[in-house]
Order: sequence, then C-alpha cells, then structure tokens
Amino acid sequence: MVNDKKNPDRGYPDLTKFIRSIQRVEGKPDCFARRAFDCNITDCQWQSYCLEELKKIKGKK
Repeated sequence: MVNDKKNPDRGYPDLTKFIRSIQRVEGKPDCFARRAFDCNITDCQWQSYCLEELKKIKGKK
C-alpha cells in the first residue's frame, strides 16, 4: 500500500474512509463516525463499530 494512503498515527490504512466507501457502494449514507450517539440506522452492519469509534473520537477532544 502507498504510504500517503496510510493513517500517519498508526501506519495503517484509513479504515474510516474505507468503511464510508463501502457504505456508498451499498447505496447507504456514508456516515460512519459522523453521526450522533443516537444513530437510528439499525440495518447498518457498521453501527456497533461506529458507535465505538465515536466514543474514541469524543474522548480525544
């Protein structure tokens, strides 16, 4: 993988962008880690992981 595509903090690909691209391909909103903790999109396969990411983001602020 090309270095400029990696997350500089961890040296790994940006999973947030990857998941959002999957959401777009599925025809769903690309909202991963963008919505509030009260997300009501219950058919989203990423919901539990997304809510965990939001907690991490909120904790960094």
